[in-house]
Amino acid sequence: MKPLLELTVIMHHYVRDRGDMAEAGSGIPGMSVGDFEVQLDELSHQHTFVAWPAVRAALQGNRPLPNSACLLTFDDGIRDHYLNVFKILHERSLSGLFFVLARDETDGLIPAHKIHFLLASLGLAGLRQAIWEKLNPAQREQFTQAEKRYRLKYPPVSSEGRINLLKAVLQRDLSPEVDTLLLDLFEEHVGPESETARNYYLNLEQIQEMAAGGMHFGGHSHSHPWFDWIDSGNRTAEISASAAWLRQIEPGPWAFAYPYGGFSKDAPQLLKAHGFVAAFTTKAQLYHSNPYFIGRLDGEELAHEGLGYA
Repeated sequence: MKPLLELTVIMHHYVRDRGDMAEAGSGIPGMSVGDFEVQLDELSHQHTFVAWPAVRAALQGNRPLPNSACLLTFDDGIRDHYLNVFKILHERSLSGLFFVLARDETDGLIPAHKIHFLLASLGLAGLRQAIWEKLNPAQREQFTQAEKRYRLKYPPVSSEGRINLLKAVLQRDLSPEVDTLLLDLFEEHVGPESETARNYYLNLEQIQEMAAGGMHFGGHSHSHPWFDWIDSGNRTAEISASAAWLRQIEPGPWAFAYPYGGFSKDAPQLLKAHGFVAAFTTKAQLYHSNPYFIGRLDGEELAHEGLGYA
């Protein structure tokens, strides 16, 4: 059966150099600006870059995509995307699709981003120990049992596996309790959370400038939960928040990116009801049969491994 869509989608998060305004001394690593530009050069030799409206038109049957079409996407709405990415794309007459959290500028950091800062500050062993010391006996037992389960998915044989193992425990099984705990550690080891958040995420003025410069925006939830971990009512609230936020930026229908790539069976129906015509996950695939399960390739991984994926 012919797939609904043949499209290479590249996913990015941090694009920064150590010591630049985006990294700002946080110690959080990312794809270097130089590597990002090299990757764009390499992709341009193999693909035709397309913008979100062209993908939307293809999904709605209005116009097919060119051969070897490639869409650039960026998650989380972080300042890297204004300070580093926007300038590069604009100079090349390219457009990106930016999946931004539906947050007010007074909101703090989501738990995932608190973890990024704390890992940079304390290291993996230090963060795990600091969290363990703040857990009560029942929470420690819950932590231990969750670690045992996730070891199958995230074998702790590499630093990446050990980091993903800790993240899974904190972002899923201990998610109701961990945000306050992480906030305490953040204030102790990093600094004022509210001030950090103001400088970490895109603000409305930056987003409007990017939109005027040819960039497009999609939904990424409000609080960035695993969709397979929360119930349907909370999934509805997260999607509704994204739709309400996007209405002030650009007309729909829009695209959505599942936080962490987490998928739930009712997500397509909920997204369609709120004005979303497509959704992107983190599964690496180039041929897509479901508009609400479009796979993406990790740009940072490609930079390390080369572009031999065709």
